[in-house]
Amino acid sequence: TYETKFIFVAAQNPCPCGNLLSRNLNCKCSENEIKNYKAKISAPVLDRIDLKVAMDESSPDDKASLSSQQMSEMVLKAFIFQKKRGQDELNGKLNDAQVAKFCTLNAEASEILQKAASKYNLSQRGIKRTLRVARSIADLDESEQILKPHILEALSFRT
Repeated sequence: TYETKFIFVAAQNPCPCGNLLSRNLNCKCSENEIKNYKAKISAPVLDRIDLKVAMDESSPDDKASLSSQQMSEMVLKAFIFQKKRGQDELNGKLNDAQVAKFCTLNAEASEILQKAASKYNLSQRGIKRTLRVARSIADLDESEQILKPHILEALSFRT
């Protein structure tokens, strides 16, 4: 295998006509057309994507809740928190042993992850990706353990 370092960013309309989430336009697609459209990207490819976010159209009045500077400061704070924990790799690059070491969950979060893995048929890859994202969310909160809100937010990015 060959290691690669890149960030993959993609966008897809929610349906063939693109209006499914529109506030102003009506979607003309049938449920079957939407299902077939979403099936064009295979499950194994989707399983390799860490963050999936559904977005509706924005309006000129929409304002960002955080400024770029505020976001940058939060990320730096989380990065410093990782370093203090003795973690040299970014969360997204953690190997299996590092996931086991650094992505510790409390009992409630562990139970939620187990139930979600069963309900949504998460693969081992999907579980580990969820843990890495949850670790990042916990780092933003400066939490040593992954707690219920962290795992729930991470799971929200899997669907």
